[in-house]
Amino acid sequence: MREEDLLKFTWIADAQISPDGRRVAFTRVVVDEAEDAYATSLWIVDAEGGAPPSPLTAGPRDSQARWAPDGTKLAFVRAREAGKPGQLHVLPMTGGEATALTSLEHGVSQPAWSPDGTKIAFMSGENPELDTPEKKKPKNEPGRIVTRPEWRMNNEGFYDWDHLDHVWVVDSADGTPPRPLTRGYFREGSPAFSRDGQHVLFLSDRRAEPWFEHEEQRLYSVPIGLAEPTAGEALVEVAALRGPIASFHETPQGGFVAVAGIVPDPMPTYVQSDLVVFEKGKGRNVTPALDLPVSEEISSDQHPPRGGGSLPFALLPNGTHALTVVSKAGAARLATIALADGKVDERTGPREEVVNGSVSRDGRRAAVVLGGHDRPGDLVVHDVETKASRTLWQPNRELLEGAKLGEVEEIRYPSFDGREIHGWIVKPPGFDPKKKYPLILEIHGGPHIAYGVGFFHEFRMLAAAGYVVLYTNPRGSTTYGREFANVIQYRYPGDDAKDLLAGVDAMIARGYVDAKRLGVTGGSGGGLLTNWLVTQTPRFAAAITQRCVSDWAGMYYSCDFTMYMPFWFRRAPWQDAKEYAERSPLTFVDQVTTPLLVLHAEEDWRTPIAQGEAMFRALKHQRKPAAMVRFPGENHELSRSGTPSRRVQNQRVIRRWFDHWLMGKEAPEFGIPLPA
Repeated sequence: MREEDLLKFTWIADAQISPDGRRVAFTRVVVDEAEDAYATSLWIVDAEGGAPPSPLTAGPRDSQARWAPDGTKLAFVRAREAGKPGQLHVLPMTGGEATALTSLEHGVSQPAWSPDGTKIAFMSGENPELDTPEKKKPKNEPGRIVTRPEWRMNNEGFYDWDHLDHVWVVDSADGTPPRPLTRGYFREGSPAFSRDGQHVLFLSDRRAEPWFEHEEQRLYSVPIGLAEPTAGEALVEVAALRGPIASFHETPQGGFVAVAGIVPDPMPTYVQSDLVVFEKGKGRNVTPALDLPVSEEISSDQHPPRGGGSLPFALLPNGTHALTVVSKAGAARLATIALADGKVDERTGPREEVVNGSVSRDGRRAAVVLGGHDRPGDLVVHDVETKASRTLWQPNRELLEGAKLGEVEEIRYPSFDGREIHGWIVKPPGFDPKKKYPLILEIHGGPHIAYGVGFFHEFRMLAAAGYVVLYTNPRGSTTYGREFANVIQYRYPGDDAKDLLAGVDAMIARGYVDAKRLGVTGGSGGGLLTNWLVTQTPRFAAAITQRCVSDWAGMYYSCDFTMYMPFWFRRAPWQDAKEYAERSPLTFVDQVTTPLLVLHAEEDWRTPIAQGEAMFRALKHQRKPAAMVRFPGENHELSRSGTPSRRVQNQRVIRRWFDHWLMGKEAPEFGIPLPA
């Protein structure tokens, strides 16, 4: 497994099972090396198996396929040119070409059919009052007037308050212009028609200053018969909660079952999602005793980099259970949950990860993309009644068989205080326990997310290069309950770093790790912990900090989201400069003896590049070994969905830096000779 093998993968995104459960449409994602981009096209496969998938469209920018209720058509989004917004199209499943239903300058997303198939709701940032031929655009972009503390978002760009996503509707037959149902100050998302077809339901946070409180999304309804779009007068709030609603499903009784996070007092750093039933607008938590997140993904660098999709979530035909995902000990597991008592019936195992999927209209079958340590994701259909599963397509089987991957071993070890920590070891192909191997510790970000059973190309590439790779879920990680995730509040970094060092000690105790050849790397929150570890201990011989945090006060003032809520720090930096300094690696940068490589994207607004520049400059000032690689045109998602060539380069410099310091191989590009 080499860096360039990244270009050979095929990803299955947004698996959508037909209403009758007999076919599965999905977005196929591959790398177009000539364009240095991802190509997306729609494909279909019979749910009974037997025949390989076949293309529905040629792409290269088709996605978001949604079945009409009778299964005779597919709505989807197609972008004609790279960098241009997509438009809504409808493809007849009986044959023929796709028909475009929109030509909006700001494009469309998230199509949703009405129950009778005559209308399609969607989201668009089009502003009918401003986007007219008469409104001449300036030759040069004018300066932005900023009045809100959040004005840009990583991987999205600067907020355009005149073009927020709102709810639109269009007749599914060609010829009738689309029309907006909402407008105004707040954005909306996740549209779905009500069961009677007379309303569009959607999620929205309609607080004027949401940055002073935890995330919140509420469920609203708007009638489709409006003569003019509404900014709020015609909206009905149908499900409210102190916390975010992530997804929802209407019940036959007129209520809703939803994946939602309920924010307790005092405010934690991590709000775990639950299954909530809403009746007459009031929510009842179905899973308070479960203490595991509902419908929450785990970390991987091999989730589909384009094409979208979400975890499956639906109400089953009996009306007494929901089919969704329960994330437990690093595995996102397909499961049913009883609405009466929250009882969980797991359908997939502890070594499998549900990446995305959907449920048939009758609730009897689910199509899921199922991954694991040995594969990014295969297409599987699951029978809800019999609990049987059938694999329909394994797009990367030949590539992975040819790579001769090494073993992945699950481990649990005691930390400094006796608490058990969960992790995994990736061993090189042909591993010999009698040899001594260099070790690389990989640290996840978040901090509230989890490593697990998903496929990591970076880990496999390093193992193939001769390294033992250790990745763990220290305290702060999800999928182990609320207390484990929130125990780092006001102590991050802290005991989580000790959990990581205890893992290194456990590996050395096994006898096949060379204690003098230890490397460490991580991104985002993992970059913060990488910086922290090299300021606290000299035991690592090489380190790579990726899209990192080094100075908490600088992070407070410059990242894309506000840090106004008192869940990471109790007060603002000017009110408690000491606490921010005590938890910032930059404060202790004079203690660093480990050669450090800084990897950062120039358009990273989640952890702005100045965070990495600070570590680099401080070490260079001290004449300590350091180098930096800056990726133009990339943001915080570089390692997961960045430009293919830059993702390959990113992995290549990671291996080259570790090879230089841990294997004694010259890497002149870094300008630092090996010690004599």
